[in-house]
Amino acid sequence: MHTDIIICGGALAGMTLALSLQKKGLDVIIVDPRSVSQVMQDDKRTTAIAAGPKKFYDSLGVWKNLKDKVEAIDSINILDGSSSISLVFDYKDYLSKNNLTDINSLGYVVENCDLIKQIDLRIKNLKKCGKVKRIKSKVLNIKIDKSSAKLFLENKNIITASLVVAADGKNSVVRKMVGIRENRSFYDQEAYVTQILHQKNHNNIALEKFLPGGPLAVLPMKKYKKKYRSAIIWSDKEETTRNRLIDSKKNPNIISYELERHCFDWLGKIELYGDSKAFPLELIKPKNIVSERIVLMGDAAHAIHPIAGQGFNLSLRGMEKFSEMCSARVGLGLDIGSKIFLKDYEMYRKVDVASLINATHALNELFRNSKPHVKAFRRLGLATVSNTPILKRAFMKYAMGI
Repeated sequence: MHTDIIICGGALAGMTLALSLQKKGLDVIIVDPRSVSQVMQDDKRTTAIAAGPKKFYDSLGVWKNLKDKVEAIDSINILDGSSSISLVFDYKDYLSKNNLTDINSLGYVVENCDLIKQIDLRIKNLKKCGKVKRIKSKVLNIKIDKSSAKLFLENKNIITASLVVAADGKNSVVRKMVGIRENRSFYDQEAYVTQILHQKNHNNIALEKFLPGGPLAVLPMKKYKKKYRSAIIWSDKEETTRNRLIDSKKNPNIISYELERHCFDWLGKIELYGDSKAFPLELIKPKNIVSERIVLMGDAAHAIHPIAGQGFNLSLRGMEKFSEMCSARVGLGLDIGSKIFLKDYEMYRKVDVASLINATHALNELFRNSKPHVKAFRRLGLATVSNTPILKRAFMKYAMGI
């Protein structure tokens, strides 16, 4: 079997990139041991899509079918523990100074399974473009030569392509196979992820509350059976998070009470909904995101702390640019697996990736520090940004990805 591009990893990142490349006229084979339905069943998380990257899904013809599934984030309320100082980002403040008419929120919250479903339908229904085939198997080996990459699969298939994309997660098997090393920094934190039903309307407000163990994020979601609903991403010490996970199964009222203490005036009575999960948090920075006929995408290219909710938006910016660069190169009849071309892409993405990695890492360290002078500095910073419109709009622009 031969194709233009092989994508190893058929979850949210891999499928998004496959659709984008398909729309550009390229033929793609996705290799993943799971079917699409299995991926949807496994992934019960939610994702915050910023206003800028949302336009990418618009261009792919996916977003229009998600209108009943996504909830807008109109404002973000940032709090430093019990301090009375807060920083509020409201998209209307940004629009009023920039005369924008195509932005209706800071971003949107969508369940991954709903997004994956619509991407899959779009791939299947897209006509007169490239072709996407999905093979349910594992990659056993990869061989690279001057003209192509060859993948040996567990199901005995052998596939060749001009380029291989590793989109198989932060512990990428493909990244290891091709010898790309990475630096890892463990945060001694885990993210407790769940959903809640609550008494009061969230009014499309997202909360980011910085606590001694780590940030608590509350993201607005679509109603469930006429009940108000939100997503929880709560980073804390590993032991604390594990205890919360145990309590959520044995005594969920304990978690509900904890959350009510942090947002009762806003959300009222809270109850847990659905499964709760815990995810270890670490910073993973590969030495390079490209190699001979190999490019890393999604978490395989960079896994960062969820403190700003920007990890997947960073990946989407990379996918959009890479698809454009591939299309232009194919149009000139040039090799998309060329090391020179891939290095050009790596250089283009370097500043965006490095700046977000450094910012999230520094923010997490800053807000975990409980020393009095650091607390004072932090709160002064929040107050300064809140009272300086130019600074505030600059932060909002970056958060919206525009």
